[in-house]
Amino acid sequence: MSRFLLACILVLLMTFVTCRCQEETDLHLVNALLEKVEDVTRRLASMKTEAASIRKSMESIDKNDVASTTDYGEDEGVDDDIENRQLRSNSVHVHQAASVTYVRWGKKTCPQHAELVYEGVIGGSHYGHSGGGANYLCMPYQPTYDAPATGGQTTRGLLYGSQYYTNDFEPYNQLYKHDPPCAVCRVSARSTTYTVPARNVCPSGWNVEYTGYMMTSQYGQRRTQFICMDENADYVFWTSYDQGTAAMLYPVEVMCVTGGSIPCAPYVNGDELTCVVCTS
Repeated sequence: MSRFLLACILVLLMTFVTCRCQEETDLHLVNALLEKVEDVTRRLASMKTEAASIRKSMESIDKNDVASTTDYGEDEGVDDDIENRQLRSNSVHVHQAASVTYVRWGKKTCPQHAELVYEGVIGGSHYGHSGGGANYLCMPYQPTYDAPATGGQTTRGLLYGSQYYTNDFEPYNQLYKHDPPCAVCRVSARSTTYTVPARNVCPSGWNVEYTGYMMTSQYGQRRTQFICMDENADYVFWTSYDQGTAAMLYPVEVMCVTGGSIPCAPYVNGDELTCVVCTS
C-alpha cells in the first residue's frame, strides 16, 4: 500500500514538475515573443519618425525651389521693366538731343523756332568758269585762315560771291544784282530735312521751315545746283551793285512736255517753281 501510495506520489510529483517546466517554457516563449514585438514596434516608430523627417525636408526643398523660381521670375520682370523704362527714356533723350541743320538761302536770320548757327553770304564758282565747285556755300563773315600761301596761285579753285539776276521776276526784282545772304539754322528734336521742289507746303507730318522759289545758274552758263531761296529774300546791304564776277542766281522755270516725265498740266511751261524746306 505504502509502495502504491509512494508510486502515486511520485507520479503526481513528476506530473507537477513536468507541468511546471512546461509553464516555465511557455512563459519564456511568451516573454521572448513580447520582446520581439516591442523591438519591431520600436523599429517601426523609428522608421516612421525618419520618414516624417525626410518628408519635411523634401517639402522644405520644394518650397525653397518654388520661392527661388518665383523670386527669379519677379526679379526678371523687374529687370525687364527697368530695361524697358531705360530704353524709353533713352529714346526720349535721343529724340530730344537730336537736331538737324539746314541753310536758309537769302536770309540773315532763322525762323523763331530755330537756332542761328551763323550767318553769312552765298558763295560759288564764277558763272563763266568750267572748273571749280558746282554747289553754293554759305560763307561766314569772319574766315579763319591757317597757313595760306603768299599771293594768288594758278593751281587753285576759285570761290566768288553771288548775285541775284532777277530784274524780270516780280517777287525779287528789287534784289537785282545785289548779293544774297544766308543763315545756317539748327532745329532741335528733328532728325531729317528735305527740300521739296515745285511745292510750298510740306508733306503730312513734316514741319515747314521756310518757303521760297527755286534758283540756280542761267541755263547757258556753267552748271551749279538748285537751291531754295526764301520768298522774302534780303540782300547784303553793304555790297556794291553789279560786281560782274560772281556766281549768278536766276529763278527756275519748268520745261514740261505733254506725256513726258514732267507732264504739262499740272506743270506749266514758263512758270517759276516754288519750293519749301521741311524738317521732321
